[in-house]
Amino acid sequence: MNIEVIKYELVNKLLSTTDESLLEQVDAIFKKSDKKNDGLTIAQYNSELKAAETRMKNGKYTTHDEIELESKEWKLKKENHSMG
Repeated sequence: MNIEVIKYELVNKLLSTTDESLLEQVDAIFKKSDKKNDGLTIAQYNSELKAAETRMKNGKYTTHDEIELESKEWKLKKENHSMG
């Protein structure tokens, strides 16, 4: 069974139940799952994602090539420091 089928079946079961206790338990599971994601709620995660996208659009990021160059510079400094 694929994930879309599982989701569809769960949605249908949630919509058809009248068992408030069951719904509260399911809600508690989702809340607990949200907290496991580095302590971020989905809203916090989405907010951080939007902020990162804005930084990228404004050119505030470091390319892979820049990181590689910086790493090489650190390595050279470390080698020069240990020699001298």
